[in-house]
Amino acid sequence: MQSFTRQRTVHSGNRIALFDNLKGLLIILVVFGHMAHPVHNDNQVISAAFDIIYLFHMPLFVLISGLFAKSSYKGGRLNNNRVLSFLALGIIFQMALITANGQALSPKSIVRFSSAPWYLMAMGWWTAMTPLLHKLGPQNGMIASIALCFASGSLDLEDGFMAISRTLAFLPWFALGYYLRPNTAASVKTHRIAWIAVGISVAIACSRLADHHAFDWFFPMVYGDVPYKAPLAIGMTQKTIAIAIAGALSIAVIKLAPSNRSWLTTLGERTLQVYVLHRLVRALLTFRTPFYEATVLKDPLVGSIALISLTVATIFICSASIFFKPFNGFLRIDWVALARTVKEQSNTTCNFEIESAMSAAQRDLRRLSSDFRYMNVTIRS
Repeated sequence: MQSFTRQRTVHSGNRIALFDNLKGLLIILVVFGHMAHPVHNDNQVISAAFDIIYLFHMPLFVLISGLFAKSSYKGGRLNNNRVLSFLALGIIFQMALITANGQALSPKSIVRFSSAPWYLMAMGWWTAMTPLLHKLGPQNGMIASIALCFASGSLDLEDGFMAISRTLAFLPWFALGYYLRPNTAASVKTHRIAWIAVGISVAIACSRLADHHAFDWFFPMVYGDVPYKAPLAIGMTQKTIAIAIAGALSIAVIKLAPSNRSWLTTLGERTLQVYVLHRLVRALLTFRTPFYEATVLKDPLVGSIALISLTVATIFICSASIFFKPFNGFLRIDWVALARTVKEQSNTTCNFEIESAMSAAQRDLRRLSSDFRYMNVTIRS
């Protein structure tokens, strides 16, 4: 029997610590954003931090995902197992989250990805697109990705069916990461444009601090959950500005992120488990406990400290090494071999059942023939 898992060793020397540090930093922001979400409109400090984080954290996260997706298509062959692993994990995550939310599982609820599981589904779709991106090349691939991103704003994909809307909305970021070489992306830290991006990012953050509603228009443009509500030209202009803002903030974060290995690097290597588990923790706290009903969470100082502490504790638990092997092992399942083995076992069982049925039928026929002979002898007598 073939093994259902593919053994793959990733040596730390083959990874650029900068990108694991970025993933570690981004997963901290993801966890904080999700933990703060239930009360972010009631706490001014949390609200400002929430809005600034959501201006860039997922675009940059997706870009880094694309950066390391090149191995999904090598030698003219797509890693179908990786595609299936992401999709399977996304559906399992969706079902677990629905259950944790206290909702009933149904085909309709399972295929509507409006929460955290969307990213895993999108990773499956993006990975499946890598052969096409490879064939198109950087120039045509980016043009096609941006065209699909902007065109998706004209469609009503608000129900989140199979995460198609967000897959298209973030496709340019994945494609850009896919086409960039890690060393090229890392060189942004030393480029003179990086400090310009830092200055622009400070100005963007200040504009949000000055105006609570400065970026209310932004989030539908980035996530693509709702179609353009303004005239098409205005909607596409807003999306262009949203991409530019996310780009400036992303460059600034890359510039300021550490390049040396540290605890942040280790956290960055465990983002998958943290991404899945922390959202289940948030769901349980929201729907199974009165935690988010505490009025103290609305206090700008005490509430902010409480949510930061919750974020730290959740990350500490969810990043535990005990979860590392199960999650990474799931991504290495050889679904093709598993399906082949199941089919072989099914055929073997089927053949055995057919042989057993034929043997039983032959016995019945012999018995029936014997009975007829006996009847014939009896009649003649």
